[in-house]
Amino acid sequence: MKQPRRHWWVWILVAGYIWLIFRNSLMAASISASASIKVTYYLLHILERFGLYANFSVFHHYVRKLAHFTEFAGLGFLVTFAMELCPLFKSRLLNFLLFLFAIPAADETIQRFVAGRSSELRDMLIDGSGFLFGGLICYILFLILRDLFYSNHKGARA
Repeated sequence: MKQPRRHWWVWILVAGYIWLIFRNSLMAASISASASIKVTYYLLHILERFGLYANFSVFHHYVRKLAHFTEFAGLGFLVTFAMELCPLFKSRLLNFLLFLFAIPAADETIQRFVAGRSSELRDMLIDGSGFLFGGLICYILFLILRDLFYSNHKGARA
């Protein structure tokens, strides 16, 4: 008899995170810009304390792109974590690829229909890169933890 999956809750966490991503995409351009402008001023203020100065509009552009990257890095981390505990499909690669392509595409499609927002292939590539980065970080952590616990367990036998 097949043992029931006990870790389904991680997919609820993933779904909640995706909802947050889509909620951000549903913000009107003016609201989204206002939030990123606040973050940009905050970061510029920190840089100025160290004697570093940057052009506001260029820096703001990169802050917005970094937001895309980090938002999806978090998703990549969570999806990889969920796949390790309770994969949706037998193929872990299929799990990963589904989220890698489907969520950034859906995110950019949503933005297409929001006032003042646009859908850009470049942003989808940034989203996908962030997703891969987050997934890689999670996978590396799993390898490290597995190695630590395996070597401790192996040492206890000797």
